[in-house]
Amino acid sequence: MFGLFGKKEPSFNIDSAIKMVAIEGNNWIDIYGVIENVKKDEIEIKVPLLPQYMANTLVPISPEKEVDTNLLEIHKDGSVKLFNFSTKIKDILLSERIIVISKPSKFKEKTFGKAKELLNNFDIEVEIDIEYNAIGVPHVQKGKTHRIFHNGISLFTSIPIPVKTIIEVSLKIPYVEYAEKKKDKFTASVVESKQLEKKKFETVLNYESIEDSLKNYLLEYSLLNQKVD
Repeated sequence: MFGLFGKKEPSFNIDSAIKMVAIEGNNWIDIYGVIENVKKDEIEIKVPLLPQYMANTLVPISPEKEVDTNLLEIHKDGSVKLFNFSTKIKDILLSERIIVISKPSKFKEKTFGKAKELLNNFDIEVEIDIEYNAIGVPHVQKGKTHRIFHNGISLFTSIPIPVKTIIEVSLKIPYVEYAEKKKDKFTASVVESKQLEKKKFETVLNYESIEDSLKNYLLEYSLLNQKVD
């Protein structure tokens, strides 16, 4: 399932999702983007939230900073792979929201199988910040997803939510630029709310209405955040 260092090379396809983790002492920051251009020895990554990342005061982001990087790719044969490698930032073009990294020579890979089968059996644990509210109830609550399924999500709540309640969920995938409103929202129906411990419930939602693009981004983002051991 896992490749050895240096066995095969990623394709570095344009628009492939990338996650870079920069560490400073006990602090870290996750930086998300997509490949915009590839040259002989470097990769240009479009980072929509670059100004926000640069404004953080705990982890300085600058040329020569080492980043642990995940790259998610779908290959011509339909296989989905996650590559992990360590590299350095070569340049930062803040006005263009571009981070340039050195192309790696060593990496590890993890194979998730074929895309079609993966989509039909998707079930991965991942935390994504969300806001949600029951339809018709103005009060919005914040939370995190627990699992992402092929047909819905689960999240932790402090109280049970009645089955069949319709929930509106808002989230933002950090490497996606949302030009249109509502593209970051979907509705889902509660199918289960089980108690795990005192004041902690896992609430399972099935999609009622969701854009295909957002559903695909959710699955992609979940895979991008997996570990390659």
